[in-house]
Amino acid sequence: MLLGYHLLWSTTANVVGTDEQQDSVQEAIIKNNFFVGGAVNPRDNDLKITSEGDELVFNGLKNFNTGGVVSDLTVLEGVLDGTEDHIFTLVKTEQPGIQFAHNWDNVGLRLTESGSVKIDNVRVPWTDALGWDPVKKKPIPEILGLPFGTLLLPTIQLVFSNFYLGIAQGALAAATQYTLKGTRAWPFGGDNKDKAVDEWYILERYGEFRAHLAAADALADRVGAEVANIYREAGQYGSVVDLEITSSKQLINPNYLANGHSSNTSTGPNPPYSISTTGNFQIPETNGHTDGTSKSRGRASITAQRRGELAANVAHVKVVTTDTGLAVTSGIFEMLGARATGKKYGFDRYWRDIRTHSLHDPVAYKKREVGRFQLLGEIPEPTWYT
Repeated sequence: MLLGYHLLWSTTANVVGTDEQQDSVQEAIIKNNFFVGGAVNPRDNDLKITSEGDELVFNGLKNFNTGGVVSDLTVLEGVLDGTEDHIFTLVKTEQPGIQFAHNWDNVGLRLTESGSVKIDNVRVPWTDALGWDPVKKKPIPEILGLPFGTLLLPTIQLVFSNFYLGIAQGALAAATQYTLKGTRAWPFGGDNKDKAVDEWYILERYGEFRAHLAAADALADRVGAEVANIYREAGQYGSVVDLEITSSKQLINPNYLANGHSSNTSTGPNPPYSISTTGNFQIPETNGHTDGTSKSRGRASITAQRRGELAANVAHVKVVTTDTGLAVTSGIFEMLGARATGKKYGFDRYWRDIRTHSLHDPVAYKKREVGRFQLLGEIPEPTWYT
């Protein structure tokens, strides 16, 4: 799960940043083996951003964040004071202004450290405002005004769907091993089988679950390929970073080490970014290319219709993996038997994890989106959850 969120947050600059910003962010992540978390929860009040000269100052509270506690970089998002404009940026996680409450104590996903975080006077240069012109202090319409600029939402919804799919596959695999070794045949049903693996109802349920998961897996792969194709069509071919290195630690910036991190290897050449003594991640200036769009003109090829159809297809996966995942993770107990409810086996964790995360945004609204697309031909409109 943490890797799924890292995928999203490490892609942020590729979707809403300038060419220079996305190149420098990817270089920083890859060469330093950075892990990226995010303090972005749309259901909370937005972080307040104030402009002070050449800097932006972020303040506020997010009740949920995933991956932040163990991250090197954190994605922040808020609204610029006096406007309705949102700004994304990346900052160094280890700094006084990012304060984790360590209060995550939910039914499932107990190891994700998804508790609240306070953002207290975190300062970043205007040049770090992803997709913004740092001179005019305005969003760049050729980036943030395009349908491609909203692609983070279908991307993360597909990541969520794969969470549920993977959890359910893991549950079925674990249940299979238990049934092979521990489930006993039922002696009072007239079937008179010596082993549980010969009982028709157990075979029927395993067959049903396997078939449904196989179908969900195929659907997720197909839509995943569609997402990848859209990124490629928009000019996102992956990182341009030269990876001819034997250890990421060899290229850690000395400023990073000065902020309390250690390395057992000597440092190599400094990457073209820095981490300041205040702990903030610094994106280089654009070297005169203030519009930041020279290499990203492929973004305009992704139309609103194409983006909407993708969102509908992602919703298909979300609906199927949520419903199938909940059915599998609760239904395995019917094949396992009463003894399998013992805490030592931990079979409940699969259902707890899917149930907890699938409440992130109601799947009923995904079904509604698909229904409107089917009956009325209306594509899902971009929102913070679509």
